[in-house]
Amino acid sequence: MTDPVPLLELRTAQSGWFWTASQAEAASAVGQYGFTQLSTKLGFMRRQAFPGSHPLFRLRSTAKSTYLLTASEAERQSLLSSGAFVEGGILGYVAASQQPGTEVLYRMANNSEWRVVPASQQAAFTAMGYRTDGPLGYVWPVYHRTGAIYFGVFDAAGNPGQIANTAVVYGRTNDWWGGLRDFAGAGVQRNAWYWGNEDFTDRQPAIGYYDDSQPETLRKHIAQASGAGLRFFGFYWYWNPANGGAETLVQGLKSFLQASNRANMDFSVMPCIHRWTDSDNSLALPTGQITKAANLIVDNYLTQPNYLRANDGRPIINVCDARGIGNGTSTQIDIAATRQFTEALRARARAVLGEEILITFLDVPPANAGFEGTQCLGQYDTSRSYQTYVNNQRTFFQNRPGVLVRCATSDFDERPRIAIEIPDPGPDLTAQRQAFRWYDDATVTRFKQLLANVRTDIAQSSRPSTVDNFVLLYAWNEWHEGGYVEPNMRDGCAYLNAVREQLSLTTGTGCVANP
Repeated sequence: MTDPVPLLELRTAQSGWFWTASQAEAASAVGQYGFTQLSTKLGFMRRQAFPGSHPLFRLRSTAKSTYLLTASEAERQSLLSSGAFVEGGILGYVAASQQPGTEVLYRMANNSEWRVVPASQQAAFTAMGYRTDGPLGYVWPVYHRTGAIYFGVFDAAGNPGQIANTAVVYGRTNDWWGGLRDFAGAGVQRNAWYWGNEDFTDRQPAIGYYDDSQPETLRKHIAQASGAGLRFFGFYWYWNPANGGAETLVQGLKSFLQASNRANMDFSVMPCIHRWTDSDNSLALPTGQITKAANLIVDNYLTQPNYLRANDGRPIINVCDARGIGNGTSTQIDIAATRQFTEALRARARAVLGEEILITFLDVPPANAGFEGTQCLGQYDTSRSYQTYVNNQRTFFQNRPGVLVRCATSDFDERPRIAIEIPDPGPDLTAQRQAFRWYDDATVTRFKQLLANVRTDIAQSSRPSTVDNFVLLYAWNEWHEGGYVEPNMRDGCAYLNAVREQLSLTTGTGCVANP
């Protein structure tokens, strides 16, 4: 993992100061030596050298249990030679000069201690009697590791039921863009059913209606996303238990791994083990196939060099649904079978990678199922108001304590599913609202408000730092459900530009709608 990670601050058992960029080292310091980890926001640094960087050296005082940081090799040697300090290792790497999004980090001191101080707090420390020893280098004061959910089913093998119904309703065979083409009027006669006075031209991707089984499609998506500063795609992952069991609906994921620019982004798999079927195909995972599925996930994906990792270095698996595991129902998961699945994933990761992994669950994790945190996906507020959803998002986060991958939904509008996935309810508005979920008031401006709320929640957080700066966007391309940040014909890069602006993303050079 090469993304910046949080610089952690701890108090020693004797009230000294200690810093690390390693979550494992912080946990060891707390567990073995009685240190106390603080929720101080010092910034983000890299654990590996990078162009224009220099190391930060950590030295331990021989007089008491406290530490000092220096970026000067000469000062390091002088302090070691004095006998007042011993080696404490290289903490990590910071920029030697200002890079996009970075600010200076200072070492400050008074007559009894040394502190690490962000530029924004320098004046406050000066007022408390600290002097500035000098700059340590440049760090990112915030670093939002932002990604998007990828729905990789826009291909001939993607959604057989929808493709078959498109042939019946619209008279086009082998078309996985049914409903979307029609609402947008893109290359076909426009048919927006009961909503002909609304503009649906945003339901056409900027690169055109595509086939995600082609690596060139994923090359374009990676270029769009990474250019805007996104760091990863989270691919929905499905299982079909027929004929002994195998993964299914993975053409988009396979194309990502074959794309010429795949190294520009990380990726993860998000198992969606549903209780329902896709046409005649089950998406469940019987208990007898759990080990097979877990081994496949680890062997095929977690072994990839650009698989997504948490700030502590662990590969991340976000489970989006577990109701289809074992004897789960539409309303309840099978705890024992789900535990068998999470334990099988961990056992295989230990055997193949020699590592632990982080497994999170959609919503508050049920006890004893083997999850260590929460992630959230697309959100639809039953008020039908996007503004209400925006206003309530931080409360939603607060009700999900502990390790949390925060989410942000761009929109939700599933009306293009009419007749091909959801039966036609007729012209009555009440019946339409009962049949379809859609926001009446979603706009890019309100999406920016949502992202600002997410940003504020992260800034004020005291959660574990494992994934506390992660943001998962719903979605890259949930086109039929109306959740997408992928550039579209009407709005271009508007959604990705909003993300880059509101979350202060600095990697990439900006979104290109059709690279």
